[in-house]
This record gives sequence, structure tokens and C-alpha cells, in this order.
Amino acid sequence: MSRSGPLSCVVLALLLGAACSSSDSKSVAPSAIGSAGSPSNGSGGASEGGHAGVATGGAGGASANAAGSETAGASTAGASAGENDDGGPLADASRPSDAAGAIDSGRGNKILIYTNAAGFVHASIPAAAAAISKAATAKGLVPEQSKDTGKFVPAQLAQYAAIVLLATSGDAFGTPGTTQIQTLIDFVRGGGGLVAIEDANHAYDNSVPYVSLIGGDFNGHSAFGPDTCYKDGNHPSVVMLPVSFAVTDEIYYFTKFAADNQVVLRCGADKRPISWVRSEGAGRVFYTALGHADASWTSPPLVDGHVIPALMWTLGR
Repeated sequence: MSRSGPLSCVVLALLLGAACSSSDSKSVAPSAIGSAGSPSNGSGGASEGGHAGVATGGAGGASANAAGSETAGASTAGASAGENDDGGPLADASRPSDAAGAIDSGRGNKILIYTNAAGFVHASIPAAAAAISKAATAKGLVPEQSKDTGKFVPAQLAQYAAIVLLATSGDAFGTPGTTQIQTLIDFVRGGGGLVAIEDANHAYDNSVPYVSLIGGDFNGHSAFGPDTCYKDGNHPSVVMLPVSFAVTDEIYYFTKFAADNQVVLRCGADKRPISWVRSEGAGRVFYTALGHADASWTSPPLVDGHVIPALMWTLGR
């Protein structure tokens, strides 16, 4: 091309509005703005979903666009990183969610109400089991009552969405119970719900895994009689309860109290913790010490205001 060629082309382009085409023209990388992996797209994703992973994917895509031929691969990697984070940040297992519907294990509606007590046997167990079964059925659940220690094998527990340990004192799953305890722990860690009531925490007192799962160990109680309970926060297991209410019960003391317990109910003049929730792997655990007498299970607020909401919370519903 002659030396006047480029100048002539420019003049013609200005007059006619046409683009110059020349082998001397330099290529320009396509703009990253607004592309699939661009910073603008990344920040838009972060703003929309609030996930850092989406923004990270966007930045990766922008770098790839500037690199030319690597655009497709890097943008795909950036998108994948964003997709992995779209589920939101992982929940802190030490801080149980207050949301009633935060999880749903997908295990169905069947629950096991386990009533075998090998230590002290509470006379209120039949009334409690009947009341929980009736209220659970009204919620669309399918309760099964059992004292069968053979339930605590993986194949058996797999059929349930949640387990209710109803005053299951002593070696309630058999002696020594090591395998059965681990099976229960695995069930909860895999997303199963666990509701422990009364002296279910007075079982396997020397088993660190069991006591750790429940969140504390029985250490005596005050005399049976009238007292007052006070809810602590607005967790689903207590949100339906009054701020304070009268009970006629034994107020338990505990030892080996887990640091990650979230106390939801306190009772007695000293407002000692009497009910709590905690997370175990992908599962949820609820414990309450209330329910010594039959009357607790046949009149408000224990069943409909405390135990059933807690059961539904362990199910993520």
C-alpha cells in the first residue's frame, strides 16, 4: 500500500461514514464490559444473590476475556464457582437456625417415639406418647411407638425422619449400647431430627458420645411442685409460649453442659436452663426436661406450644 493510502482511506471514511480496512490496522481485544464473566455481571450477581462466589466468577471471566482464546474455559470455570455458591453460605453448626423451615431432610413423615426406659420409669410415658402421637398426626406426620432396642440399626432408623427419645433412662438401647449410640449419632449427622425428653439425658451417663449428642447429663432435680418457666428468645420451639408460665414439675440440674447449646427455656427462681437446641452435623437436636406428670401432657402448653413445634423444627418444617 502507498504512503498516501491510509490517509486517503481516512478522508474517505470521514466523508462516506465507512470503516477503513487495512493490513496495517491493529487488532483490539473485545470489551469485557457486560460479557458473561465481566465485572459488571459479577457485581450484579453479588447484589442480586449476595454471594461472593458469583462475584468471584465474574472477575475470573473478565480476566479470561482479556486473554482472548481462553475466554470460554475461564468463563465456564467462573460460572461454575458462582453456581457452587448459589446455595448460600454454609450454616454454622454451632449456631442452630431459628428459622422453622431452614432445612428439610427429605426423609418423609414417619417418626419413631421410642419409650424404652432401663433406669427410672416415668409413669407419664404412656400419656406423653399418646399426646405426642395425636398432635404429630394432626401435623401430617406418621408416628410409631416402640420399645424395641432392635430399632437402633441403620436399616431401621433410615425409615424415620425423626426420633423422639421419651424419658429413655438407663441403657435404653441395650448394654453396652456403643454401636446403637453411634447409629443414632450417624442418623442425626445425616440429617435426621432428634427430640429428647425428660430423663433421656439420664442414659449412658458415662458415654461421652451420647451425652455430647444430647447436650448435657442429668445431675438431680428440685422437688416436684409448682414453679415458673421463662422462655429465652424466640426459637420456634418456644415462640408460641408465653413470656413466663406456671408449671408443676421437677426442675432438673445438669452437668457436662455442651458449649454449643442454645438455651430456649429456663425454669426456677434461678432461671436454670431446662430446654435447649443444638446442631449435630446436618441434623438438629432438641431437649426439654419438662413433662414429669400426666397433667403436663393433657393440658397446655407443653405439647402444642413446645414439644411439637420443636419436633417440626428438627424436621426443618
